[in-house]
Amino acid sequence: MAVPEQIGSIGQNANYMHMLIVGDSGFGKTVFAGTAQNALFLTTDPEGTTSAMMMGSTAKEWKIGHWRELNEAFRYLRDGGIEEMGLEWLIIDNISAAQNFGMEATMELARENNSKLDEFISSQQDYLRSQNMLRQMVKTFQDLPVNIIWTSWQAVQENPDTGEIYFAPAIHGQKGSLAQEVAGYMNVVGYGEVVKDTKGNEVRRIWFTFNDAFRGKDRFVCLGAYQDRLTVPKMHRMVEEAKKAAMSSKKGSTGAKAGRPAVKKAPATRRTATRKKA
Repeated sequence: MAVPEQIGSIGQNANYMHMLIVGDSGFGKTVFAGTAQNALFLTTDPEGTTSAMMMGSTAKEWKIGHWRELNEAFRYLRDGGIEEMGLEWLIIDNISAAQNFGMEATMELARENNSKLDEFISSQQDYLRSQNMLRQMVKTFQDLPVNIIWTSWQAVQENPDTGEIYFAPAIHGQKGSLAQEVAGYMNVVGYGEVVKDTKGNEVRRIWFTFNDAFRGKDRFVCLGAYQDRLTVPKMHRMVEEAKKAAMSSKKGSTGAKAGRPAVKKAPATRRTATRKKA
């Protein structure tokens, strides 16, 4: 009996990075994403990329103001735009605002079918539809042959069982379940915060670990607990080196964990939002 063609080596779908970076407004999510080479921003905030431009980003920008424009961008990229532009990175900045576009488009459609509906009051059905639209949009974009960075505003959630507070992507739906689902589609999830180094200078830190208030993730197992002053090219090099090391080990090593950097431990003085609710 022939082996089904769907069966292959594990990790065969890890050709591209799919990253979600979460942080408060002003952290520097767009500046970080703008360090990517041969990149295109799909920008939902017309002022959002100013900071990246001021820091020297050479990325291109497609301003998005409606859900249908996201669909137009996807069709262009799917139908040859990635190759035409020579893109290595696609940046959706940001997913939180994109979800708002989905809600607006849903409410517009509802009013077309019923003119008596209030244009500013959404129904439960509107919420459910816009959540499904976002879910489908993420999965569809991730099928494109390009590395993708999604940025997201940061929300604070509470664990109903323990009362602990943690950070999450600002994606509404199903009491935080949709935000967790979207994060699950990524192979890297980073949470940003600004810390001070030993000289008192502000440093942008991105956490890739799952502990305390952070729900980070690194499926490539090469970024450590956190990285300071990280750029996209540096992150990409780390991932590619780890993938090569894993392949070399798979082809004949003794099983040693080659190519994996030492994991940084969280400093005892770092800020954390994990605490019992008063």
